[in-house]
Amino acid sequence: MTSAGRGPLSRRKALLDLLLIVGVLLGSKAILLQVDAVWMVAGPISLIITLFLALVLIRWRAEGVQAIGLRRPKTAQWLALWTLFALVVTIVAGGLAESVALSVLGGPTDETLAIDAQYQGRFDNVPGNREAYLFWIATAWVVGGFTEEILFRGILILRLEQAMRRVPLAPLLAILGQAIIFGQQHAYYQGLTGWIATGAIALVSGLIYLGLRRNLWPLILSHGISNTIGLTLIYLS
Repeated sequence: MTSAGRGPLSRRKALLDLLLIVGVLLGSKAILLQVDAVWMVAGPISLIITLFLALVLIRWRAEGVQAIGLRRPKTAQWLALWTLFALVVTIVAGGLAESVALSVLGGPTDETLAIDAQYQGRFDNVPGNREAYLFWIATAWVVGGFTEEILFRGILILRLEQAMRRVPLAPLLAILGQAIIFGQQHAYYQGLTGWIATGAIALVSGLIYLGLRRNLWPLILSHGISNTIGLTLIYLS
């Protein structure tokens, strides 16, 4: 976690980067959700904008792509096994977290399923609609698989750790921090239960990421596959 040729990134700079990244992420989506023509893709657009900014900051700080988890997989077999492991564990974690949340919150209601009822219909045009299905599949891989994993697991964990340098259990606190933000990003159309479920997925993904010695590729693939399964089930009604 060092900047090549510049030494370790200072806590002040890491914190400034972190505030800028999170501010753009939250602010851009809040603005885009108010625009009728693009609200349905407000999340993906804001994520892409934020990732671009974050990558600019990574380059500006002279940090390589390996610092954010884009390391070459050891072998194809290693990649396949860990992708399958991550896929199963994250699906189970999300399902269990959602079940517990619904149980504690008193079952599915408008409040627990979505913060704003308008956004519940985000995928209403997918069942039986091949064009909409293919559009969301592409979005699921570009934004879900690549953008979210690089931004949340790769960059946010890195910056949170750097900002909390010398704090006990900083890596675990960084994983928790990115999980909270990740869950919040899904709450606008999945509600409080979605926040908890996706937050649990991000928490487990962060732990797997550290266990893999910060290699993102199994998580990128498992995330894309998981999204593909979900969208396919919606498409098939």
